[in-house]
Amino acid sequence: MRLLARFTRISAALILTSGYCFAQTAPPGPNVGKPPVTATPAVNPQESVLLANLYMQTSAEYAAVCLQTYSLALERLKTKLAARAVGDLKPAVVMDLDETVIDNSGFQSFIDREKLNYSDALWDVWEKSYPDEVRLIPGAKAFIAGAENLGVTVVYLSNRLTKNSAGTASALTRLGLNTEGLTDRLLLKEAGGSSDKTARRKSADQKYLILMYFGDNLRDFSEEFAAPKLAETDDAGQLKAIAERRAKVDRAAYRWGNDWIILPNPVYGEWQKLLGKDPRTKLNKTRMTVPAAK
Repeated sequence: MRLLARFTRISAALILTSGYCFAQTAPPGPNVGKPPVTATPAVNPQESVLLANLYMQTSAEYAAVCLQTYSLALERLKTKLAARAVGDLKPAVVMDLDETVIDNSGFQSFIDREKLNYSDALWDVWEKSYPDEVRLIPGAKAFIAGAENLGVTVVYLSNRLTKNSAGTASALTRLGLNTEGLTDRLLLKEAGGSSDKTARRKSADQKYLILMYFGDNLRDFSEEFAAPKLAETDDAGQLKAIAERRAKVDRAAYRWGNDWIILPNPVYGEWQKLLGKDPRTKLNKTRMTVPAAK
C-alpha cells in the first residue's frame, strides 16, 4: 500500500526542485525520472522506524512469520478448493504486492540513508526504474506456485501505478514469478486515482471465484478499515478511531486465516495515520513507577 500516507507527514519546507537523489543508489535505469532533492535535516525523519525496518530486513523471526503464514494459507486454500461448488468461474486468489508478495526494503534503506520523508515522487522513481532491487517476501513464491499448480489464478491488486506497470512486471519476472497473462491479472491504480481498491476487487470478483485475499494493510481487504481524516492534534478522535478499527477486526475474526490472510508490516500502513503529532500518547498507560533507590 505504498501510495497511502506513510511515516511522518512530508515537510513542504524540505522539498526542493532538482534531482540527484537516486544517483548514489544504483546506476540509473533508462527511464529514471528526476525526483525532488530534499535538504538534509538535522534529525533523520526515518529514525522512528529504524527498528521496524531492521526487523523486516534482518530478523529471522520476520521470515519465520511470513513462511508460517504462507504455509498455512496453502493448506487452507486446498481445503477451500475441495469444498467449493463447481461452477462457471475459475478459482482465484487476490494478492496485494508491496510487502505482501514483494519486498521494497531497498526503498526504505534509500530514504533512511538520505534522511528523507516518503514522497510519491520518490516512490514513482522506485516503481519505474529500480525493479532490479525488489525482493520476495519469504514464502510468497512457494505459495503462488502451489496455488497455480492447484489450478488457481493469482490476481495482483496493488496501488502501484498503471503507468509504471512495465517496471512492476519486470520485477515479477526477475523474481521468477509466473507472468503469463499478467496484463489481465495485474490490477493497478491509475495516476491521480483513488487508493480505494473496492472497484478493482469487484471486477476480480465478477471474473473469478475469489477464495482468498492477501495483504499487509487492512484496506487490502475492505475499505471499512480506512482511517478517518482527522486533525493531527485530535488525540481523542485518533484514540477513538484506533479502538473502532480494532473492534472491526474483532468482528471479522472468522475471516482471518480463512479467506483474509494478512502479513506483518511494522514500517508503514493505514494504522500510522492515527498516531498524530505525538505518537507516544497512543502507548498503553501503566501505573508502574521507577523503584526507589535502595
